[in-house]
Amino acid sequence: MESSEVKTVQRYFSICREQKKLELKPYIEAWGIPGGWPVLNSSWSDQTFDWINITAQLKLIGGESLTDVRVGPHYENATRNAIYILPAAFPVFQPIMFEENPFIKVVVSKMISTIFKSFRLDEPALNKTVSDVLSFESKLASIYPKDSEDAEEPENMTLERLQELLPDIDFQRFLSHVSTQVINETQEIIIIYRPYFTNLLELLNQTESGVLANFFLYRFCLQIGTLQPVDIYCRDEVIKHMGFVLGHIYNTAFNQIRDNEDVKMIAQSIKMVFANVIRKFDWIDSDTKMEALTKLDKLLLKVGASDDDLMFSKIKEEFSLIDLDLNDYYRSYFKLKAHSFQKLFRTLHKANERSDTNYNTAMVNAFYENSQNQMLIPTNLLQTPVYNFYFPYSVKYGALGSILGHEITHSLDETGRMYDSKGTVREWWTEKSEEEYINRTECLAAQYANFTPTSLNTSASSIAENTLDENIADNGGIRQSYKAYKDWFAKHSDEQETLPHLNLTNTQLFFLSFAQFYCEKIESASSFVRTLTNEHSLGESRVIGTLSNFEEFSKEFNCPVGSKMNPAEKCRVW
Repeated sequence: MESSEVKTVQRYFSICREQKKLELKPYIEAWGIPGGWPVLNSSWSDQTFDWINITAQLKLIGGESLTDVRVGPHYENATRNAIYILPAAFPVFQPIMFEENPFIKVVVSKMISTIFKSFRLDEPALNKTVSDVLSFESKLASIYPKDSEDAEEPENMTLERLQELLPDIDFQRFLSHVSTQVINETQEIIIIYRPYFTNLLELLNQTESGVLANFFLYRFCLQIGTLQPVDIYCRDEVIKHMGFVLGHIYNTAFNQIRDNEDVKMIAQSIKMVFANVIRKFDWIDSDTKMEALTKLDKLLLKVGASDDDLMFSKIKEEFSLIDLDLNDYYRSYFKLKAHSFQKLFRTLHKANERSDTNYNTAMVNAFYENSQNQMLIPTNLLQTPVYNFYFPYSVKYGALGSILGHEITHSLDETGRMYDSKGTVREWWTEKSEEEYINRTECLAAQYANFTPTSLNTSASSIAENTLDENIADNGGIRQSYKAYKDWFAKHSDEQETLPHLNLTNTQLFFLSFAQFYCEKIESASSFVRTLTNEHSLGESRVIGTLSNFEEFSKEFNCPVGSKMNPAEKCRVW
């Protein structure tokens, strides 16, 4: 018998799909911002316009505009949570690309135009609105840090002190809008890149309220994202906001202790190989090496469903906090969005335990958490074509093993290496080891920059920097998984490690299963956007870049030295 909670999820998905064409106006009306919007109300007045309130209301539904706020592990002590205030993330394209690539403004202009055309503005009004919003968006992009070197160290201070430093931004009121918790003046705040907020105030003072209101409406419509097919849009919304129910259903049906133990064995073997690799490297000095090995030793592996994931009482508890009106899709939509965001604030005064499971169990992905130094492999990842208990281990290590190796390597990628074994941000690399590390990452960044099509007309180096962590993880992951498989095979050489009707050795099958995981059919427009925005390289680049750097692949497939898949100069970090 289905529970009322499962029926609620089904009903929400159903009423979402009933909106045959998800239009913007019902969302805007349900959002209910006082005063309305200039493009929808010819008598609009800025008397009730309140950018602090709208920024907060947009954040509540997961949108980005001017200011971002997050609750997460304290960077100096991961056992407790803190409030972070930082520049809002830019939708679609990175801010620096507005300056690097003139074509980005053309694309963004078309996005803005598509949204405001739906409001049936006459052509002069449409052109002016698009021009004004694009101009503000471009100016906003210009006050973001250009790269990691421009970004300043996080600053810890009380809310009262932050208010003294930036008196024209009412952070107290902003936080009261987004949080269900009482935030007093003594609350510690971690502010990221304070110069942005000083420059933001200057920009706001130069901008008419009507232009700013239209900018907010544009960002709101981007967040709604109604350009997707209805079924896909509704599915993604349910996964995003009711994933704890879907994850429970899947875990209850498919969580297998046998599979979990098998995957743990594979993960542990890869972790051991990585430790041995670090021990043998001569470019890392002994002090840094000891810290890296300690971090790897303390890295916690979580495979399959935890006891909490299987407890339905947790689902009931979560649902008791959501008051949905299943006769009104749009109001339910906003309530779900707000619940998902405010859930973070309920963790503000709770201690962080590594046993906590704070990820969406409906997401088909593996995760590595820097602040917890733990890797999570959910049950729903353990399915064909990634994993099947009866696959040969050549296939298991090639596909799933490379994914596990990828996540483990994230612990020591460009971002992960800043965290120690406890998930605390601190400097534990000696100057010599850090210099060697950077030299190796620069080789990798330069190599992947060559995969960027010149037709993109943007800095290949900035794209390669954006994907650097993932490329480090890809390259390290397959190396460690390959060695772990070879170690396993040396002890099980009598096993049938090939597949019928394929004239491939077990080693070739390992590489094929790795590459097959990244097979994708992608339109040129999607390829363009993903290359410019995603932290992962395209599938083709992930396969070619990783395998062309790996001597064992070239050897197995007899690739001539100097060929595309066996360049004379290779890059390696781990």
